[in-house]
Amino acid sequence: MLLCLPVLLGACAKNDRPVQLDLVGASTLTSGNKTVTANDTLTTRIYAVGNDVALQRLRVVVSYSPGLSPINYPTPTASFDPKNAPASQDIVYLDSLINPVYVSTQQSPPAGGEYLFNNSFVARATSGTEQWQYTITDKQSQSASRALRLTVRKPDSAAVYHSYTALLRPVPRNRREADTVALRATRRVYLNLRTGLQLPKYAVINNEATVQGNQLLVDLIATSANGNSVSLSAPADLSTIKMNTQQWPNANRNATVLRATRLNETDFANITTVAGINNAFTASTAFTNQYSTGVLAKNQVVAFQVTVTENGTTQTHTGLLLVSNLVLGTAPILTCSVKVTK
Repeated sequence: MLLCLPVLLGACAKNDRPVQLDLVGASTLTSGNKTVTANDTLTTRIYAVGNDVALQRLRVVVSYSPGLSPINYPTPTASFDPKNAPASQDIVYLDSLINPVYVSTQQSPPAGGEYLFNNSFVARATSGTEQWQYTITDKQSQSASRALRLTVRKPDSAAVYHSYTALLRPVPRNRREADTVALRATRRVYLNLRTGLQLPKYAVINNEATVQGNQLLVDLIATSANGNSVSLSAPADLSTIKMNTQQWPNANRNATVLRATRLNETDFANITTVAGINNAFTASTAFTNQYSTGVLAKNQVVAFQVTVTENGTTQTHTGLLLVSNLVLGTAPILTCSVKVTK
């Protein structure tokens, strides 16, 4: 997650505050406003320089407009009133104390240190914009910010159900290499089934508990014991998701309903209506552990239900998840195709 090497900065102007912050420009990095496709995987890199006081905290806030929830368009779609779109939604993606680096090729290294942060993330799965704002603060509360805005236009936004692809990379629990802690913090294994939002560990758990509100967004967590298998569990699966109640309070553990089906890849592709999704769920059967899929296999289809409360209204959304690809080993990759009612 963190790199401690001097870098060549992109053409972003520094501000005049004691703290300096830039978005690094490179062909493989996103450093400015752009239009992207839904579920695009992107990487940004920020570089901060302190002045006379040590850098102390990095905070990343994402503003989604409209909110992440898919819009259930009326018929005809032209009758849709934009005032009925989901309200804008802000998510604190990262809020962490940092350790600045004091090694520099400069003749007079900054007394406040330097800091380099790579952020690899997935763009929203619904049409709209998302603004990523990075703020670095020093020990005297002096700060600097940089932001970029992404625009997503999803061609099938008017479909009767929401669909997307999620790529999850769980770190096997038996891995003990030196970089394992950093890998666990950055890998996106926390999934919101209704919207397609994917989050890394540092977006749901930190020492200050300032991101605990994001735990309510998590419906499924991808896990792997040894790299030879991958499972999906609801946060309520206490047998697999073993975190103390201070890290993840029981009130924040969503009890996603998971059920087994006899469907295959072709059956999944042929289901194109809300009634078809609901019928598939009705015909499904319970797993041995109601909150876990157990060991997954390629082309397996899982049925699910999630309960969402928005603006005081509680709704249940039903969906199907296809394991479209599964790569096992020391770095497992689980690719899921999802269809969920709006």
